[in-house]
Amino acid sequence: MKLSFKQLILLSMPFLISSCGSVKMPEVNLPMLNGDYRELSTAPLGASLYKCEKNKKFYIKALEGGKEMWMTFPDREFGLKQVDALKNTYTNESTTLEINDPETSIKEGDVLTYQKCQIQKLK
Repeated sequence: MKLSFKQLILLSMPFLISSCGSVKMPEVNLPMLNGDYRELSTAPLGASLYKCEKNKKFYIKALEGGKEMWMTFPDREFGLKQVDALKNTYTNESTTLEINDPETSIKEGDVLTYQKCQIQKLK
């Protein structure tokens, strides 16, 4: 007895249709949808936060044993090298960082862009 392709499809239809009803969607558990999440820190690892006048802020990370500083601003990042003659001054020819506790400042060219900056404890 030979079954045609049409007959074979008709015989298998009940099995195909019933199998669709038993397919279960996997449970999706996304923390952001159920409110169970925590905000991640945007601070660079090992950096110190400085808050300044006019609600400005930046991060500093010491490199090469304090001979270089990596600066992280909300819109850019760059490195500064220590000025040999001045222990707490770092520059890259266009930007100068002066770390004077309790106040730190940054000059870009001849313009004082960040002033009265104080180190903050990170949470």
